[in-house]
Amino acid sequence: METIEQLDEDISELHTRIATLQAHRANLSSILLSQPHLAARLQRGAERDNSTENTQRVFTAQSKRNLENIYRACAGVTAYKVRDPDPHAPNNGNILGISIDVSLGGRFVETYHVLLSVGAKGEKKVLRVHKHTIPPCIPLLQLANKWLPVSGKDKEMNSEQDLVRFGRLLRKELVGWHMRVNAVEGLREEAGLTKARGKSEDVGSALIGKVLNAFVSDDDASSDVEEDEEEEHGTSRIRDIEADAGARQITITWSDKQTAVMSISKDGRVEKAVCRARDGSRDVILARKAIGPVAGLVRRLIA
Repeated sequence: METIEQLDEDISELHTRIATLQAHRANLSSILLSQPHLAARLQRGAERDNSTENTQRVFTAQSKRNLENIYRACAGVTAYKVRDPDPHAPNNGNILGISIDVSLGGRFVETYHVLLSVGAKGEKKVLRVHKHTIPPCIPLLQLANKWLPVSGKDKEMNSEQDLVRFGRLLRKELVGWHMRVNAVEGLREEAGLTKARGKSEDVGSALIGKVLNAFVSDDDASSDVEEDEEEEHGTSRIRDIEADAGARQITITWSDKQTAVMSISKDGRVEKAVCRARDGSRDVILARKAIGPVAGLVRRLIA
């Protein structure tokens, strides 16, 4: 006779199996309904069976979904309307939302949202940033002041609001930031520094805005032993690669206390580099090697 725990496990497995089959069915339905010429054939069959209303409803829903997917995949920036439940929200809670999809390597990485409140300025309607999910390292307010001016000096510089330009430039900033973070992760993998980090740890939290406590460290003794061994053999290795919150500055530290600080452009190129040897003198040759794309930086430095 089965125990209660075994019955609960069986029920849980059945629920999981049902959810998987339902998701598989929905996926197959979307694929079949998206096939060309299938809509016309099923429409003719529905007219003979007097089920036109149900068929039309299914195809309408699928068409809207396909159109939304096309916009997300091709445009990357889509607008939608929402309502703020706050009774004190401006404009009776009528909010215009902007969804920005960031994709890298053929897959969606993250979706960000900017909620804009619609206000009146004389006879014109103006947009103001209400809420957003944009990271602090992205210059959202600067873009809003330039392309969505509402008053003051910003309005004198550019009196017309350009929502399309605002969305495009904001997406460009987000995509550039993700690409720089991904490039830093590639540098760490190339240098062999990602083995110690757990799989569940987020890339952004592991690389960006890293704060080190130089006074408290559990591996000081082991690191000193490794440095002594490397000094005896005359070799050095990259010990750490750090980046700031916006991935605009990279700091590389070697085991022989040599350091390199590099300034990264928005498109992911090393613009400036300052390299210092262990005695504090500048290494001009190594600094020249660092100039170029972030991809392949480690290979250039160790060459």
